[in-house]
Amino acid sequence: MQTTQGSVLESLQAVQTFLTENADKLGDVVKTGARQQLADAIVELTTHAEDQQGSHLAAQGNTQQKRSLELVLRRDHMAPIARIARAELPPTPAVEPLKMPKGRPTVARLAALADGMANAATPFADTFVSAGLPTDFIAQLRAATNAMVASVAERNQNRGKRGGATTGLRQKLGRARRIVHVLDAFIQTALKDDQVLLSSWNIVKRVRRNTNRSATAANPTVTGPATPPATPAATPAATPPATPPATAAPAASPTPHVDAPTT
Repeated sequence: MQTTQGSVLESLQAVQTFLTENADKLGDVVKTGARQQLADAIVELTTHAEDQQGSHLAAQGNTQQKRSLELVLRRDHMAPIARIARAELPPTPAVEPLKMPKGRPTVARLAALADGMANAATPFADTFVSAGLPTDFIAQLRAATNAMVASVAERNQNRGKRGGATTGLRQKLGRARRIVHVLDAFIQTALKDDQVLLSSWNIVKRVRRNTNRSATAANPTVTGPATPPATPAATPAATPPATPPATAAPAASPTPHVDAPTT
């Protein structure tokens, strides 16, 4: 049963419990046809829910059984025949069907190959029996094939039952909720002077929502902005080598004063 369907069914059962426990305060409400219709709907819904769950579990079991039977068919019946044929029979077109199937064929395909193997092995039955297979090995091969096919058919039946139960459940749930709406009109009047009990009814009649899903929708995970990659520190510009202070030119030596010679 889906989560929403389960919540609706729980709500209907809660409504039924409310009507039963407060029958003395509800007066004729509990005697109405709507009250009886709700009780009948809950019985039917419970049956549909049980059928749905039971068919689902049965289908899962059928799937496991199919896999097991398929393994038995290939390993215990087809493989010995194929190996003996390869070792004891000449490679002619007549023995071509006695080879193991390749890959993973469907159940229908594997069943067809097994039947073909049984037919091809019949003319050489003495060879296979002499090699060690039981005298009824062909019958055993056919029985194993039929068992595998039957498990798949049963699984399909259970899946069909589950689908029917799901459809019936959906339809009955909608009908039952409409009955609750009718009862609500009666109860609002019957409890108009009892606000405490009326408040309780207003809560009971509601369908509980999936709190986990609602919380997720109401409070989505907020992802903060991505942290930008750290900006590498700017490499300081290379400091040019200090220019040595200019050396002052040496002061010019004064030209010595030479007295002119006396004549």
